[in-house]
Amino acid sequence: MHRRVLVVFVDALGPSQLEAAGGLGGLPYRGRLRGILGYSCGALPTLLTGVPPARHGRMCLFARATDGDGVLAPLACLGFLPRVLHERSRVRRLAAWMLARRAGLTGYVELYRVPPALFRWLDLPEREDLFTAERIGGAETFLSEARRAGLRVFAAPWQLPEDARWAHTEEVLRAQRPDLAFAYATELDGALHRTGNGSADAQRATRRIAARIQRAAETLRAGGGEVTTIVVGDHGMADIGRVIDPRGLLRRLHGVRAFVDSTMLRVWGEDRALARARELLEGAELPGQWLDTRALEARQAPTRGAPHGQALFLLQEGALFAPSFVGGAMRGMHGYDVDSPSAFAAVASDTPIPETCRALTDVAPWVRSLLGLSVPSVLPPGDRGNEEVTWDVV
Repeated sequence: MHRRVLVVFVDALGPSQLEAAGGLGGLPYRGRLRGILGYSCGALPTLLTGVPPARHGRMCLFARATDGDGVLAPLACLGFLPRVLHERSRVRRLAAWMLARRAGLTGYVELYRVPPALFRWLDLPEREDLFTAERIGGAETFLSEARRAGLRVFAAPWQLPEDARWAHTEEVLRAQRPDLAFAYATELDGALHRTGNGSADAQRATRRIAARIQRAAETLRAGGGEVTTIVVGDHGMADIGRVIDPRGLLRRLHGVRAFVDSTMLRVWGEDRALARARELLEGAELPGQWLDTRALEARQAPTRGAPHGQALFLLQEGALFAPSFVGGAMRGMHGYDVDSPSAFAAVASDTPIPETCRALTDVAPWVRSLLGLSVPSVLPPGDRGNEEVTWDVV
């Protein structure tokens, strides 16, 4: 008999959400993990590889295209449609599906509310399925390393709806008895965005997730041998207390390219234009702070080539840009500074959590040790330099 490991990733499971749920499945050992600056598209690669965003290069869903036109450039043609058409979710979903098919993308593709003109200079860092990719930004995932070591590995297909994904997960665990199983729960994140912390919607979601975790663990134990269950989030969630409309600020930004996420306004441009942008944003007395390259590096954010911004204005926890390029007003949001309560992720297990497991980067080494895997190799980052870039006025 040998040890099996069940890792359950729960989107938006922070320490407060874990305690409100009573531990999710009654797991007795609980803790909190330091998160990252950015969103799930940066946190999940960190969790899988054990390296920070500065190494794997992920932080936000959309990044600046670095070598000519990015993969999104063809979608600029949406601008030829009337706005009432190209902003419809059905049209956006169809365009995203067609792009993924044409470009061979297997990762998460969602267009949200990005203005069509911006697609000319934007790119998607996540082009591959993170759960099947061998490496993310040069760093090997613990899923890939387990496969390479000859272990039986199952990773839940994130593309399936929640109920179907969990039904498929239980079926595979029962039939295949994998050595490493990676389950994926998304509904808590959606409930918290819609209705906030403590809502009946969020409580129902956590009850369903807890029951599913228990069934998955029991199913895997039925195959014999020891089973270690690890439940881990990528961030928490903050309730929104102030909504800021960024459209007036965007009209006054000159000489830079700008992208508005839910909690940050990211900019690229020459030094003089960046200084003017900083003066404008700080002068608007917004609740937040300007982060330059040095501040981003201190937070281990990707800065080489400035894929996610040469600088950004980051809102304080509880504030929200809406409408942004990725959505409208919500009751809950994450993506704040790394010391904010909602930036911490939760971890729970049926076995003692190592004292060295204090950040998202520490989960992958823990899983590897449980499976008896070696330390993975990390390819050096590409040498794209830190050349100065001159942008057109937008």
